[in-house]
Parts: sequence; C-alpha cells; structure tokens
Amino acid sequence: MAHVGLLARLIVSSVTSGAVIFMATAATAAPERGTALVVFVDFSGSVQTGQRAGFRRELEAHILPWLAPGDRAVVAAIHDKTLTAFRPFAEVVLPEKLVFSGWVNNSLLFNRQAKEREARLRDLKEEFRADVAGGLAHGRASPYTDILSSLVVAEKLFADEPRRKVLVLMSDMIEDTPAYNFEKIRWGPDTATRLLTELDAKHMVADLSGVCVYVTGASARTAELAQHIGRFWEAYFKRAHADLDTSRYARVLLHWPPAKSCRAQ
Repeated sequence: MAHVGLLARLIVSSVTSGAVIFMATAATAAPERGTALVVFVDFSGSVQTGQRAGFRRELEAHILPWLAPGDRAVVAAIHDKTLTAFRPFAEVVLPEKLVFSGWVNNSLLFNRQAKEREARLRDLKEEFRADVAGGLAHGRASPYTDILSSLVVAEKLFADEPRRKVLVLMSDMIEDTPAYNFEKIRWGPDTATRLLTELDAKHMVADLSGVCVYVTGASARTAELAQHIGRFWEAYFKRAHADLDTSRYARVLLHWPPAKSCRAQ
C-alpha cells in the first residue's frame, strides 16, 4: 500500500540457491514548496512615527522569524514613486533545506553540508533583518501614498512565481495621489464600483491570482470613512482574484501566520 509522501516498491529476485530476496526501495519525498513574501510599508506623511514603529515590531516579532528554508522575501516602501522608481530596501532568497537520502548521500558529507547550509541560512536571515531595520529607519517620507501602483508592482514580483504567494500591506490604506485621494472623495453606495470601473479602464487593477493578502495599519479619521475605504479594498482584491478575508484587514497584524488554505482558488 502506498503511503503519503512515500513510494515503496517491492522487488523480488531469485538467486541460484533458490532463496528469494525482498528489497524495499523508497523515493525521498520532495521538499515542500516555499513561500514568496512581499511586504509593502507605507512611508507617507499620514502614517505616524509610532505606527511605523509598530510595523517594525510586527516584522521583527512575527513576520521575519516565520521565514523558512526555500522562501523568498521582498520588503519595499509605498511612496510617491513606487511604480516609476521601485527598489526594495530588503530582499533575500533563502536556500532550501537539504534532504537526506540513504541511497545517494554519504552521511558524514551530508552532515557537514547540512551544518554549512544552516549557518548560511542564519547569516542570510540576519542580513535581511538588518536591511529591513535600516530601510525602516532611513526611508524617506513621501508626500503621497500610491498603494494602487504598489499592487501593480506586486503583480510583477509574483509573476511566474512557483512558491506560495503572500502579500502584506503595512498601511492606513488611504490612497493619496493627484488622481485619487480617498480622504477627499465623496463616498456613496456606488463609489467603489465606479472607482474600480475607472481603474479597470486604466489597467490599474493588478492580477493577484493565488495571493494571500494581509493588511495591517488600516485606519481613517472617522469610522464611516474607514468603512468606505475598507469596502473599496475588499471589492478591489476580489476583482484582483486575491484572497483577502475581512479578518485579515485590520489595525494590527491578525491571524498570522497564514493558514495553508489562505490563497485564491
């Protein structure tokens, strides 16, 4: 009987003495596919210093420790030139974990290589943590909040990515550009639909198929405005074919880490 993750084959061979030799061979299970993580951090003036400090705590205490062998991670700023001058301030690709096979690996050599791989993994994670801290500390303040362009960039970052895809937006989610200022829009029952129709016509609704989305930092000057903006983003991500459950759209990072089921089907 076949077992999950294990392919067993029974080979029966006869020898001249008439004895029967039973040999079981097993194929080593392939390592689980890693995660592609993209984090965008809001550097606009509407995000206060204390809130950005909260973003750093969430990154250092929850998100960065969660990264595992085989993962790829990118952290970048949301600002006024996200689309035209995109450059992440931290990026890493972690090496996959070595998998031992008794059929092909020498145990002494494998153990030495595994220790070297683990040391390299620790070094890369520490370098990445330092880059994230430096980027958050020294990133320039922005006069605008171009979240929509950040999502277009996210589409490009996730394109042809075989890993599981997770997007974290650390922002108040108040789009503030010359084209769209969510604090000045007169919101009504059909405003979100109208905005999405305009964005579709401008090819500004990203394709985020299969992406698990988190929002931390969502806020506005009034509860009514926060509700309007939240409903817009809920509709946006649905049209973008992403997975954004309302429980993951919040003032702080909730329901982390992502469940295996967190992805659009």
